[in-house]
Amino acid sequence: MKVLIVEDEPLAQNNLRNLTMKLFDDLEIVGMISSVKGAVQWLQNPENELDILFLDVELSDGMCFDIFEQVKTNAQIIITTAYDTYALKAFQIHSIDYLLKPIDPEELK
Repeated sequence: MKVLIVEDEPLAQNNLRNLTMKLFDDLEIVGMISSVKGAVQWLQNPENELDILFLDVELSDGMCFDIFEQVKTNAQIIITTAYDTYALKAFQIHSIDYLLKPIDPEELK
């Protein structure tokens, strides 16, 4: 499975990458992006393939929800955030999970 991590904090990016690689042998991290603009550009490229999209809510240039006003994806969306206030909006974009930081490995599994 191909995974894209959209997270603007380098430490959180690395923690999520390391955690997913440790827990799942069949995952391939295809990229780590820190902005709405970068995520939109990546998702618009027809050569990029993706199964799972991890999204932090608050990014360096906006909210992750802004991405879906510009592009559609068939990837499974998992929101990762320190805030519980965005849960309803997360499910409006059809996310399959909402993980609060720090991410619990058992919840990620």
